[in-house]
Amino acid sequence: MPYNETFDIVAFRSRSHALKFCQTLNQEGCAARIISTPKEIALGCGLSVRFEPYVTPRAIEIYKRFNLPIIGFYHIERMGSITNIKRIHHESTF
Repeated sequence: MPYNETFDIVAFRSRSHALKFCQTLNQEGCAARIISTPKEIALGCGLSVRFEPYVTPRAIEIYKRFNLPIIGFYHIERMGSITNIKRIHHESTF
């Protein structure tokens, strides 16, 4: 059976902003961690903040408070060797 996982990320332009945002999410009670930005996105500083999809609306709220420079929010689905990435429009209301 192939390995499956689903998660969301926000990709950053700056390593320091990625670290700051991850720390802020964790302080706000949202489990998050730093990961390498998936090669399919291949933009920015190479770091992203990963969290579960149910955290995304809260992460967007927090992002809007700080307005750090980002590449974007993305939803990632990995099914075996296949990776699907969809951009999440963070201007919309959930």
